[in-house]
Amino acid sequence: MTAKKPAGGKKSAAGKVALKKGRRCSAKVQSKPKVQKCKGAVEVSSPCHRPAAVPKDVFMPIKRRRVANIHNSVIKVFVSHCQPNYHQPWCSNGQTSSTSTAFPIQLATGEKRLITNAHSVELSALIQVKRHQQEHKYVAKVLCIGPDCDLAILEVLSPEFWKGLDPLDVVQDLPDLQDSVSVVGYPTGGENLSVTQGVVSRIDLVEYAQSGTVLLGIQIDAAINSGNSGGPVVDERGCCVGVAFQNFRGEDGTGENIGYIIPTEILAHFVEDYRRNGCFKGFGTAGFSYQPLESPVLREALGLSKGLSGVRVKAVDPSGPSHGILQTNDVVLRIDGQQIGNDGTIVFERGRIPFAYRLQKYFCDDVCEMSILRPGEDGTGKKLKVEVAVKRVRPLVNSDAGGPNGKSGSMAPRYLVAAGLIFVPLTRPFLESAYGEDWESERPGELSSEMLNLTENGVKDVTGHEPLLLTKVLASEVNIGYSDYEAEILESFNGVKVENLKHLATLLDKSKEKYLRFVFKGKDTIIVERAAATKALPGILAQNMIPSARSQVL
Repeated sequence: MTAKKPAGGKKSAAGKVALKKGRRCSAKVQSKPKVQKCKGAVEVSSPCHRPAAVPKDVFMPIKRRRVANIHNSVIKVFVSHCQPNYHQPWCSNGQTSSTSTAFPIQLATGEKRLITNAHSVELSALIQVKRHQQEHKYVAKVLCIGPDCDLAILEVLSPEFWKGLDPLDVVQDLPDLQDSVSVVGYPTGGENLSVTQGVVSRIDLVEYAQSGTVLLGIQIDAAINSGNSGGPVVDERGCCVGVAFQNFRGEDGTGENIGYIIPTEILAHFVEDYRRNGCFKGFGTAGFSYQPLESPVLREALGLSKGLSGVRVKAVDPSGPSHGILQTNDVVLRIDGQQIGNDGTIVFERGRIPFAYRLQKYFCDDVCEMSILRPGEDGTGKKLKVEVAVKRVRPLVNSDAGGPNGKSGSMAPRYLVAAGLIFVPLTRPFLESAYGEDWESERPGELSSEMLNLTENGVKDVTGHEPLLLTKVLASEVNIGYSDYEAEILESFNGVKVENLKHLATLLDKSKEKYLRFVFKGKDTIIVERAAATKALPGILAQNMIPSARSQVL
């Protein structure tokens, strides 16, 4: 088993995700080891091509410098983190501290900002930054955080900080294989700036350890250690070609000098997303799973004639942007005019790459055109063109602890206590808190098969759907007989299927029935008297030192 880890020095990454048969066009493709309403189908006609591209002028061109001259533009970041306790969400685990790296950029509109990693500044109570060879620290604020791409934009209000600080020249083109690069930052083991050198060894879709999202990444053979996170990776001309963010390390100790950097095209997408929307909305996905068509018999059965290639639609997410547009057994032939191979890849400037890459170049709500073949009952297929408004499609059990109505990357813990029963959303932060940061690779015995199945294969039934978990029953006269229940997935309340935590709170508030009936996926049922539960709740909260029956966001 291998693992990719963020290099921020604050926490470890999740372990390797078990690979599945089939892929998802929402970028859940087979990754390398670790590391709305649209127009319906229409007859084929002249292309309605809407190329998706990040503008080439996201960053202000800066006079190029040698690597030795960029040291003054590399910033050390000091962060105090307030880590929530998702297992007991009414309290926290106390504060921790970390150091990482950042660098200045200048936007095309003239504003100067700092770029660092999302995992470096998440859950921050205080962020301070210090320039190279200076002693004074300045307070910084997070303007935008993108958990999917592990990037954050910081603002420093002090004019003194910016005096004489030159932004880096950010090149939006990809480097070539074997290009020499330098990783500049403040890794642990010393206080001064560190520079390590290597070459670009691979450019491919990789799993970002911070969120589990699969995006374009660049593999280099230079070490990226704790504290390097968020630092610039520059070429021989001193131009920024990426952002350091995670490393690769096998259990046997191999891979010590394999690092991963975020390409500047991902950085440009993130910055442009913030400029357009004032927040991070995400990368485009279409929300369907697919099967490669490398079998000639399968292609023939689906009506693919010679010269056609593509992938078979296995399933369409009920809450995804392709719902009502694509159907099971459709064959997706082209994305945005690019032909899809039978292995699910498209032509890429560095070879071939899974077609999810093309979708990710779109911004959320952009319209993507797809050419499909819809098999008929007579064994022939009908070519159609469809349009899908891409969205940020997140898995059922995801990294956004803030829930369906929270901002992207929201980490605020949520909970609800009813009759002594504690309910929380099943999220990746909860799993890390309850079962350890390596729960995904180690799979502890107390982690139920139901939770693992939802984590790996769960699909949202409706927009805003999230699984709820009964974590514990606080003993009281009102819930006698149920004290041993824990780690149960809630299915319904008083006969109504529960969509999310806020929905459960609404159902409880509106309930007028004599009993509160909680039914779980294992078909176990907890029934308590509503009047008795309401009367007992203040005492249960006081006895267990819980300040409120619900988190503030509810």
